[in-house]
Amino acid sequence: MGLLGFLLATLGLMVWAYFMRDSRGQPYGATLSLIWLYVTAVTFALGILYFAQFVAPMRSRLGWWEGVRLIMRHYSGLSQQFVRQPRPDEKKRQPSAATVPRTDIPVSLYNLRAGMVRSYQVLAITKGRSFIRSAGPGFVDLYHKEVIGPVVDLRVQLRQHPVYTSTRDGIPLETAVTVIFQVKQDPQDPTQAMLLFPFDKEAIFHITYLQTVNMEGKQYEWSEQVTPRAAALLARELAQYNLDALIHYPSTAVSPLQEINQRVLQTLQGEPDLQGIKIIAAKAGPLKLPDEIQKQNIANWRAEWQRKIEIEKATGDAEVIRRMKQARARAQIEIIETIIQNLEVMRQEGEAELNQVIILRLIDALEEAIAADSPRALVPHRIMAGLLADTSAQVRARLDDPLLPSGNEGGGSRP
Repeated sequence: MGLLGFLLATLGLMVWAYFMRDSRGQPYGATLSLIWLYVTAVTFALGILYFAQFVAPMRSRLGWWEGVRLIMRHYSGLSQQFVRQPRPDEKKRQPSAATVPRTDIPVSLYNLRAGMVRSYQVLAITKGRSFIRSAGPGFVDLYHKEVIGPVVDLRVQLRQHPVYTSTRDGIPLETAVTVIFQVKQDPQDPTQAMLLFPFDKEAIFHITYLQTVNMEGKQYEWSEQVTPRAAALLARELAQYNLDALIHYPSTAVSPLQEINQRVLQTLQGEPDLQGIKIIAAKAGPLKLPDEIQKQNIANWRAEWQRKIEIEKATGDAEVIRRMKQARARAQIEIIETIIQNLEVMRQEGEAELNQVIILRLIDALEEAIAADSPRALVPHRIMAGLLADTSAQVRARLDDPLLPSGNEGGGSRP
């Protein structure tokens, strides 16, 4: 019952003391009533003064006086609730959001109208429908007719919202947009440097008027209104592209989604009613396509990679054949050079007849190979054909050497 109950109890005690009698049967009268009133008043005052030092967090004379004021306001508030009778229409009225105690702030802000607010919270204090001031973090004291408005979280916020849209060529898309934001800060305010989460007091004013209510009466706070706007902007941007432009683009070019994210971020940062909020990032998630489109894209992707595999395989096979033919031509050249060296040795030893026969057969084979372009067919490089021609010329020169006996002298004939 608060202060009114205390006064009623004191009055009853005074009446009881007035009719009390001593051992001789004489009534105490008003004397004992006044004594008891004095003792009760002094005890009550000393009790308030004692407990007042634990109510306010400030350990000073100002904090002690604030504690006394808060306790007396608490008792007087209980008395007003007891005396005031609700009107008939108030029983059917639903309590407003301002009168329903929140679970994320101390309940003493509703009972004692004062309390400690966490280091990452700021209270938007309103009176009627007008914004009055921002309070917190730390100790907050509510004055006459002040009401707690939105509770602003100063930490970095991360929200995600689904997006359903269609491309310019009518392909349905499903994705999600993620937005990172927080309350704007004021680097020029020296008082904010001591806070764990500094903020701009002007930003709290803008955030207070950002509250909206839907048709069902549900209230949306400021932190729930950023991602729906980002989702609408993302849907509008995606609708301006064809599906091929979003998915198939050169590897050296910038992704269309990166350009879309940049435009969405710039648009959000330029919203006039979001000027109390600092938009840090806005990013679209992976694009989810219909199953038929996904299967078709996978088939196209598979065909493209299969074509690249076949090209690489054909290139490798051609390289293998070229190297094999090149190695074969080099082996033939080495064989010819070995034969020439052996013929030179045989000529020095006087075996002219056998030497001449082998030389003639070798000349015929070389001339036939050169005429049929077999070196060109076997070896792509013209160097190999040139080496074969040089070798044939060297053999013919050795055959025309006067020191070498002719075939007729040896009794042999050119086959």
